[in-house]
Amino acid sequence: MSKRNKYLILITTIIFCVLVDIWIGTTLNNHEKQHVSLYRTALKTTNKDRFNYIIDSHQGNVVTNTKLTAADPVRFHEMKSKQKFFAVKRTLEEYTMHTETTTDSKGRTTTRTYWTWDDQGTDSKYSRRLEIFGRKYKTSNFDINSYFAHADAEKLVNNNNGLSGYYHYLDSDTRYKYEVIPVSITGSFIANTNRGTLAPISGERIKISSEHYKDYLNYNLHGGEKKVILVVVLLILIEILGIAYLYPVLDEVY
Repeated sequence: MSKRNKYLILITTIIFCVLVDIWIGTTLNNHEKQHVSLYRTALKTTNKDRFNYIIDSHQGNVVTNTKLTAADPVRFHEMKSKQKFFAVKRTLEEYTMHTETTTDSKGRTTTRTYWTWDDQGTDSKYSRRLEIFGRKYKTSNFDINSYFAHADAEKLVNNNNGLSGYYHYLDSDTRYKYEVIPVSITGSFIANTNRGTLAPISGERIKISSEHYKDYLNYNLHGGEKKVILVVVLLILIEILGIAYLYPVLDEVY
């Protein structure tokens, strides 16, 4: 390929990449501006009376950090009676035999048998209601799943059969793995109060974050700028690597 055509292709590619970068950067920046505006204009309080007044007077979006407490704590029937939680999750695992057959380059077949613990399904229970600043709401309207953490089975279940520890063994081939959320958690969130209650800004549930109040606000007011810059920088690096690969390849094109 002639140098003239080679340079034309490279220049066209670079211009195209620049236009794509501008479009992506502008789109992301506009999205982040909307996100920041949402948090900047929302009312902010951690005061119980003011928070409840905002709800009662339908004042729009509100950001807060507060304790959320399970109004109807739950447990699985095999758990100790004093062990109750905001939410509990257990995964059933079975020790299962697998057979794998392989054939080598000479046509010889080998069969290998091995055993693994395989998930057979997960079931969960949540407190039906939760309490925020003295008022109760449906737990199903909130996303608290990020608070799930593993709990050792031997601290949870009755009738320890000598096998329990990290897992609760029903028998030698079947066991449960547990995850729990404590009865009370502290979190930050944004919600809409236009209907005189707490509703999600978008999606189906209000997402609860474990971030401290100031960190939560700082991330949602300023964190977007860093994300946009990072995405654009990564995109430019990928394009530079692509162009660096393309340049010598063009010499092979006739």
